[in-house]
Amino acid sequence: MRVVSFSVPAWFPPRTGEEVRREVQLTEQESTVFLCLATGASNAELAGELQLSVSTVKFHVHNIRAKLGGISRLQACLLAALAREGVPGPKATLAPEARRSA
Repeated sequence: MRVVSFSVPAWFPPRTGEEVRREVQLTEQESTVFLCLATGASNAELAGELQLSVSTVKFHVHNIRAKLGGISRLQACLLAALAREGVPGPKATLAPEARRSA
């Protein structure tokens, strides 16, 4: 499994009483869904575009938001838009293949 690492900019506001994780690792599939969030599309629209079920998209969006510190979907969309545009802040780098230990 390939893992993609994203950095959240220091200026990005956390939810009240919570801290945004500054380094997160998303699976390749989560990364694909994350970058598509930049369009502001609904789960159903993302599912159609990515040829996934709506429940699978919901699952990935939930995991992405949790890994980013429980941020809102709108905040995730903003980070995705910044990542797609290459704006300083969230940067994607492909990490070596992760191996699960038994």
